[in-house]
Amino acid sequence: MALPPSEAQQLVRQYKDSAAANILQGKPAEALADYRKVVELSPNDSAARLKVAELLAQLGQRQEAVREFHHLAIRYAAEGQTLHAIAACKLILALDPGHQETQENLASLIAMQDTEQGTEAAPLDKPAPTPLFSQLPREVFLALLGMLEVRRVPGGEPIITEGERGSSMFILVHGTVRVVHTPENSLPHTLAELSEGSFFGEMALISDTPRTATVIATRDCTLLEVTREMLTRLGTHFPSLEQVVHQFYKERLLDDLLRSNPLFQPLSDEQKRAISQRFQSRSVEPGTVLLQQGQRSNALYLLLRGRCFVVHQDPEGTERSYPDMTEGALFGEISLLLDLRVTATVRSATPCLLLVLDQETVKELVLPHPEVRRALTQLSRERLDRTAAMLAEGAEVQGSFLI
Repeated sequence: MALPPSEAQQLVRQYKDSAAANILQGKPAEALADYRKVVELSPNDSAARLKVAELLAQLGQRQEAVREFHHLAIRYAAEGQTLHAIAACKLILALDPGHQETQENLASLIAMQDTEQGTEAAPLDKPAPTPLFSQLPREVFLALLGMLEVRRVPGGEPIITEGERGSSMFILVHGTVRVVHTPENSLPHTLAELSEGSFFGEMALISDTPRTATVIATRDCTLLEVTREMLTRLGTHFPSLEQVVHQFYKERLLDDLLRSNPLFQPLSDEQKRAISQRFQSRSVEPGTVLLQQGQRSNALYLLLRGRCFVVHQDPEGTERSYPDMTEGALFGEISLLLDLRVTATVRSATPCLLLVLDQETVKELVLPHPEVRRALTQLSRERLDRTAAMLAEGAEVQGSFLI
């Protein structure tokens, strides 16, 4: 006799709590029994079935684990959750690399995901492919899906850590994560909570720069991982990949700049789009002077790749170094917009790739907005006060300065 829904839900919760406790106590067999009860009461609970499969694998019952993962792959595919199905197939092949049926299913799923990628309007319950994936040529996209690695991260564990060098990006197949940023001399604060279908880590992967936030699994997570090594391997066979990745990186940096920088926040979306289309790429060799102390800036610069030295020279000729500018740095905007002379020289330390917004565009599309001018005046005042105080105290200059 079937239990009333409310009673069944209560039992499911009890069994899940018991399973979690048994896992913490190092009792996988007992946890497996609990999750089997959950599946009996709630056959459509894919998360519980995934736990059953994982615990079977942990207990060495490989064939049973393969059957459970196979069941999940079929269910996910039928529901249109193609990335979930691909992850399940990858987990099967990790247990049994020669599993012929799964190899065939994986090829079909990759082709299915490719079809979804090219669909203009996918159903709302299907996670959208990442913007980077959607820009890849078809053959590159298929090759990349075949390379994806599956990672499992327990709840409470970090997936990436702020400040470390990025070497991979992730697609969240199961679970939830929290994105946390810790500003200098401040307490951590949460930037976002991400759920299934989300992606993260792509900017550090592409630019080889330190991570700007920590991502923590708030529940047990299954992730698909794309590594820099995969992109490098693909690039040797598909030369067009480098251009796609570069364009993606440029668009993301510009999007972040126009969305978060106080100078551009007051602008409408249409105005921001018009500005983004006017940025031009410029490559420079090491030692190129981009801004000269005492002169006026004639452009706004966004450092896309590379590193720049920043040096201030006092009236006695003594030079003081500011912190280097790294990828993502914006400079020249205050001098340009307020028609002031720059207070430091900016010189490329490495080969650099920059996005440049010319003076005419700034005057045409940015300066006319009164809120932009107010934000600019406030920002320049803060930078001047901070720099003047540091120089007066003879302290090492850290942070922002007027350029």
